[in-house]
Amino acid sequence: MPKDHTMEEISLFGSVSWAALRCGLSRETFRKKRPQLETDGFPRPDKITGTYLKADVDAWIERRRQVPDRINEARADTPEEEFNFDRI
Repeated sequence: MPKDHTMEEISLFGSVSWAALRCGLSRETFRKKRPQLETDGFPRPDKITGTYLKADVDAWIERRRQVPDRINEARADTPEEEFNFDRI
């Protein structure tokens, strides 16, 4: 079996095996769940390469997050400190 070069970091596109691994699924489970994944917005393979654009897969995963980063939440709730001219 030939080496899957899409598993390498330099590749911007990923194979079905890469996409399944990125989702934490076996290839078989990924193939079974693919219609539901695509219904939920998972990117379809590129028409030219037949592989997945890794950035699109990662963006889809990021959008599915249910809990925001604590840092972002804290910044949004904390008003900026005003400059105190009396201390000069």
